[in-house]
Amino acid sequence: MTIMKNRTKGLVVIFLVLGNLVAFAQNITIQGVITAEDDGLPLPGANVVVKDMAIGASANFDGEYTLEVPSGDVTLVFSYQGFSSQEVSVGGQRTINVALKTDVNELDEVVIIGYGSTTKKDLTGSIATIKSEDLESVRSTTADDFVQGRVSGLLLTQTSGQPGGATSVRIRGSSSINASNEPLYVIDGFPVDNNSDNLSAGVAEGPSINALSTLSANDIASIDVLKDASATAIYGSRGANGVIIITTKRGLNGDAQINYDTYLGVSEVIKKLDVLNASQFAFYVNESKYNGSGDPRFYTNPTSFGVGTDWQDEIFRTAITKSHDLSIKGGNQDIKYAVSGSYLDQEGVVIETDFKRYNFRVNLDFKATEKLSIENSLSLNRTNFNTARTETTGGVEVASSAITGAYQFNPLLPVFDPEGNYTKGNFIVQDDGTFVNDVSNIQEQIPNFPSPVAYQKLTESKGKATRILDNLAIKWDVAKNLQLKTTLGVDLNINEQFYFRTEEIDFGNSPGAFAAQAKNTATSYLAESTLNYTNTFNNRHRVNALVGASWQDFTIESLSGNALGFPTENFGSNNLGLGLNPGVSSNIIESRLISYFGRVNYILDNKYIFTATSRVDGSSKFGDGNKYGFFPSGAFAWNVSEEDFLQDSGLYLKLRLGYGIIGNESIAPYSAQSTFKPTYHSFNDNEVVGQLPSTPANSALKWERTEQYNIGLDLGFFNDRLGFTIDGYRKNTEDLLLNLQVPSQTGYIQSVVNAGSVRNEGIELGINAQMFKGKFNWDVNLTGAYNKNKILDLAGLDNIPTGFGILGITNWQLLVEGGEIGAFYGYVSDGIVQLDDDPATTPRFATDTFTPGERKYKDLNGDGVIDADNDRTFIGNPIPEYTFGINNTITWKNWDLNIFMQGVYGNEIANFNRINLENLNGQGNVLLEAFSNRWTPNNPSNTYTRAADGPRNIVFSDHYVEDGSYLRLKSATLGYSIPGKFLSKMKINKLRFYLTGKNLFTLTDYSGVDPEVSFGGQNNNLSAGADFGGYPTSRTFLLGLNVNF
Repeated sequence: MTIMKNRTKGLVVIFLVLGNLVAFAQNITIQGVITAEDDGLPLPGANVVVKDMAIGASANFDGEYTLEVPSGDVTLVFSYQGFSSQEVSVGGQRTINVALKTDVNELDEVVIIGYGSTTKKDLTGSIATIKSEDLESVRSTTADDFVQGRVSGLLLTQTSGQPGGATSVRIRGSSSINASNEPLYVIDGFPVDNNSDNLSAGVAEGPSINALSTLSANDIASIDVLKDASATAIYGSRGANGVIIITTKRGLNGDAQINYDTYLGVSEVIKKLDVLNASQFAFYVNESKYNGSGDPRFYTNPTSFGVGTDWQDEIFRTAITKSHDLSIKGGNQDIKYAVSGSYLDQEGVVIETDFKRYNFRVNLDFKATEKLSIENSLSLNRTNFNTARTETTGGVEVASSAITGAYQFNPLLPVFDPEGNYTKGNFIVQDDGTFVNDVSNIQEQIPNFPSPVAYQKLTESKGKATRILDNLAIKWDVAKNLQLKTTLGVDLNINEQFYFRTEEIDFGNSPGAFAAQAKNTATSYLAESTLNYTNTFNNRHRVNALVGASWQDFTIESLSGNALGFPTENFGSNNLGLGLNPGVSSNIIESRLISYFGRVNYILDNKYIFTATSRVDGSSKFGDGNKYGFFPSGAFAWNVSEEDFLQDSGLYLKLRLGYGIIGNESIAPYSAQSTFKPTYHSFNDNEVVGQLPSTPANSALKWERTEQYNIGLDLGFFNDRLGFTIDGYRKNTEDLLLNLQVPSQTGYIQSVVNAGSVRNEGIELGINAQMFKGKFNWDVNLTGAYNKNKILDLAGLDNIPTGFGILGITNWQLLVEGGEIGAFYGYVSDGIVQLDDDPATTPRFATDTFTPGERKYKDLNGDGVIDADNDRTFIGNPIPEYTFGINNTITWKNWDLNIFMQGVYGNEIANFNRINLENLNGQGNVLLEAFSNRWTPNNPSNTYTRAADGPRNIVFSDHYVEDGSYLRLKSATLGYSIPGKFLSKMKINKLRFYLTGKNLFTLTDYSGVDPEVSFGGQNNNLSAGADFGGYPTSRTFLLGLNVNF
C-alpha cells in the first residue's frame, strides 16, 4: 500500500512539472517602453493589452512595461488618454518599444455633465473640471476643499479649523437670504444632502461635521463644477446654487493594480493672540479698579507674578495626523472592479479633539451581455469625533468656549489649585501669590467659570456617524444608438452624539452634572430612469437626446434626551435615567421630489452647437398650487477654430452663449403649512404641556426663481499650450424665500413668504499655460473672479435686521435695498473723548455721561445724540468681491514640485474677539496692544479706551471691522519618484516620497488669528465674516509615501 501511495505521488509531481513546462513553453515575456512621439517622454500608466484577450498591464513611471503573452501570432494594443491607440503584431519580438501619436480628436478632456458626459470641445455651458492627477499634491479630509482657489467663481470658506469641520461653498455669489446657498452635490450619480445641520444630531458641542468628510481623496477620479444655468438646469429646482459632481475611480481592463498611500503629519495653530501675562494683568486690574471705582491698588507688587499661565499654550497642542489608503483595481472585458479602504486619524490642535474616519468602497462594472451592463457604487463610512465648544453667542457661554476662554481667562491662576483641582474664575489671587476660592468676590476677577483646560478635560463632547451610500445602475442597449438606464440608490446617514459635563463644570444656571444624547437618522431613496439617443447623420449632424424621470424621498428621524443632577458621574451620558428633570424630544421630517427632464444637444459640422434643456420638479415642500415648477435653458456655442480660415492656424477659439431659469427649494419641509411648537405652563402647581402656533399656512409658497445669462469665450494658442477661459454672467433671483416676523397679535412668530429679489453679476477668468515642455516641465494655472451682489427689492421694507446676537450685540447686519447680503451696519468711530473736548458739543448716547477716555461716535444726522435709528450706517461687506488662485506644477527627471496659492480681496471682517479683548473693564484678559496703547491723561490715545471696571457701553462700530483680504500659500508639495530601473525587479510600478506643507504663510492686514472666518457654520448667509471664538486654523506638515504595484 505504501509503495502504491508513493508511486501515485510521484506521478502527480511529474504531471505538475510537465504541465508547468508546457505552460511556460506556451508563454513568452514581452517588455518595452511606451513614450510620446512628439517629445519622447514616457507615458506612465499607459495600457498594453493582448487583442481580444483579458491579458494586459500598465506602464510604470518611466513608461516601462512587462507582459506575459501566449506564443504565436498575437497582437498587442497600446493606448493612453489623449493619444491614438496603436496595434503591434508580436511575431518573434521580445522587446517592443512604442511611440504613441497625439490624437487631435481626443485632446479635449471628458467633462461630466448632468446625467451624462461630453468633451470640452462640445461643451456649451460653463463647467470647470478637476482631474485626479490634479489632486495628487493635495491632502485634505474633505472633498469640497479640493476646489478652493482652483475653480473661478467658487468661494470656499473653512467655517472651522476643527478636524472634519464644515465648509461653506458659494458659486457665483449668494442668491438667497434665508434658503440655502450651498450647491447640490452629486456623488456617482446620486444627489446627496450636504447640509451638515440636517445630518447632525445637534448635541455635541462645536460646529457641525462636514457631510463630505466621508469621502477619501484617493477615491476621487474627477470633480466637475457646473456653474451657469445651461449646465445646471437639468437639476431644476436644485440648480440655482450650482452643482458639484464627484466621480469616484472605477476598475480597468487588465491586471490588478495595487496602490498604497500613507502619510504622517504634524499640525500647530498658525497664530496666537498676544494677550497680557500675569504681571501685566495685575497692573491692568489695579488701574481698572482705581479708574472705575476709586479702589486702591488690588496688587501691591504686580511684577512678582511673572509670566503666569499662558492659557493658549495650555489648550493648544502639536497635533498628529496618520493616514493609510489602500486600493485595488483591475478586471477584464466583462467584469471590472475598484476596491479601496482607508483610515484617517487626525488630532485637533485643541486638546481633547480629534477626528477618525474609516472608509470602504467597492465599485463594480459587470457586462452581463452584449446589450446589458450593470454598475454598482457602494461606500461604507464611519467617523468618530471629539469636539471643542466654539463660536458661542455670549452670556454665560462666553467662558464655556474653550477658545474664548483661552484668550480671556485669568493668567494669574495656575491650571490646578494646591489640592489638585482645576481652578475657576472666582479664585482670588492674593498679594503674596496664594489664592482662595472666594465665591463672595465672584465679580472681582471673572465670573465663576471653569478654565478652558477644565472645560475640555471635564466635558465629554463626542459623536459617531455612519454613512452607507449605494447606487445601482442598469444599462440596456435597446437598439443601435439608444440606451435605457435605470438607477436605484439609497443614502443612509446615522449620526449619534453624546455630551456630558461634570458637576465641577458649573455655570450657575444649571448646577450639577449634565448629560445629553441624540440620534439623527437621515435616509434618502432614489429611483431614476433615462433614455439616451446618440447618432451622426451624413458625417455633419450629431445628435444627443436625453429624457428621464426621477423620484427622491427624504426622511429625517431624530430622538434626543437630557438630564442633570446625577448621583454618580461614573456613567457619563450613558444612563440618563439616573438624572433629575429628564427631558426627551423626538421628531420626523419627510419630503419628496418627483421630476421629469430632458436635453437635446445638436452639433453641425463640429462648428455650431445647440443645447436645450428642461426640467419639471414637483416638491412636497410647497403649497398645493405651486408644487410644480418648470426650469428651461438654452445654449449655443460656435467653434470658430473649425472654420476654414482658422483650421491651420494653431488657434482654438470658441464662443458660448447661455440662458436659463433655475430654482431653489432648500427650505425646511412643512414651510407652506401651519406648524406648532410645544409650550409649557404651570397650572394649579402642575406643569402642563400645550401647543403654540409657530408659523401660519401659506398655500401660495413657491420656489425661488433664478434667471441667469452667460457669455463665454474659450481661447487656445500654440496647440493649447496657452489657454484662456472667460465668462461673464448675470443672475437675477426673484420670489426669495424669506422668514419675516409677523405681528404678535396674530399668535404667530414668523412666516415664510416669497418676497424680494437679488442680483449677482460678475466675470470669471481661467488661464492654463505650459511654460516649458520636455525634460523640464512647468505648468501654470490661474483662476480669478469678480462678483457683485445687490439686493434689488425687499417687498417694500426699508430694511430687515439680521445677524446672530453676539456679546449682547444684535442687528449688526441689515438687509437693505441696494445693499449686499450680510452687509455690516454699525456706528462710525470718531476716536476717543479727550480732556479738552467740550461736553456740550460732544455727541453721545442719551444714557452716557461725558467721560474722557471713552469711545465717541460720529453724529450722522447732526442732532447731538447718538442713536440706532439715525447714526448707524454701512461699514463693511463680508463677501469678497475678488477671488483668485495660482497653481504651479514643475517636474524635472524624477522630481515634482507643486505650489498652490489662493486668496480673496475686497471683503471685511467683524472682529468680535476684539470687542471682548479691548473692553478694558478689569474682568478678563485683554490684548497687549490695547492695554499698552490705552488712553490715559498722559497718553491721549485716539484708538483705545481707558482701563476702568464697571459696565461699559459696548456697541458695534467700524473700529472692530477690518480688511479681510489675504493671499495664502495654501500648499506646497515636493515629491521624488524612485527611477523605474530600480523598481522593475521588485514588480513595483511607482514609488514616490513626498513632503507637503499646508497653510504655510498668509499675507494679510487682518489682526486676528486667520482671515478665513465664518460665524454660524455652513449655512451662514446672515452671519458670514464674523470672527468670534472660532476653532483656529492650523499649519500642517506631511511626510508621505505612495507605492503602486
